[in-house]
Amino acid sequence: MTENNPAPSSPSPPFPNLGNVITTDDVSQKGTGSYKADYVNWCRVAHLLQDNCPGFHFHLTPSPDGSHVWKAPNDTAYVVGYFTGPNGERTPDFPQAVMDHRNNPVAYEKVTARDLTDTHRRALAACSAFTFGLAWQLWAREEVEDPHREEIKAKSTPAPKVKNVAAEDEHLSDSERKILLGLISEMSESSRDAFCTAFRSRFKLDSAAKVAPAITSKKHEAWIQAVANEYS
Repeated sequence: MTENNPAPSSPSPPFPNLGNVITTDDVSQKGTGSYKADYVNWCRVAHLLQDNCPGFHFHLTPSPDGSHVWKAPNDTAYVVGYFTGPNGERTPDFPQAVMDHRNNPVAYEKVTARDLTDTHRRALAACSAFTFGLAWQLWAREEVEDPHREEIKAKSTPAPKVKNVAAEDEHLSDSERKILLGLISEMSESSRDAFCTAFRSRFKLDSAAKVAPAITSKKHEAWIQAVANEYS
């Protein structure tokens, strides 16, 4: 199989801005409790694009050998997605790794048809957020607007500094805890188990202690942000 680079993208023309399109009615959830995660199903993404981006179509760039799978320098696999528009627009290339159910990259020689179709759907959703801003709130962990749009929700404020308390022991605000729990919810089950074991060890918790209630202070936030990529 040959290796090459994807065809260059066209200059960046103005594309539709779909940053305010989704509502809570578009959002689904997976997982339970502290590990619950919000997402927009790829079918819903496709439907929203049809309604709000008429004439734009998603594509995968063929690789030099004629398939849609590209080879990375370390022999793992990825695809390259882009949109074309009704007036000949071509959006920038968007690479998306081919990943297994644990979000680990799949070796190029081991990619199956199911791996490719799953990655196509993931690339569609991610490229829609990258190009048009569709569902960016979920990637940024912002609150999604209520579909009835009848009330404006107050923004949460950081917890005030407490006198004579070390910075690392300051309590997290509700929004800060929510972001951290969201990071953990994105981990695969095995990675999450490994993360929880490491957290208990780092902060000297009992081996059976629940991790989510223990995430309360700035020192926990700093540690989680430092190691999150190891368990993604």
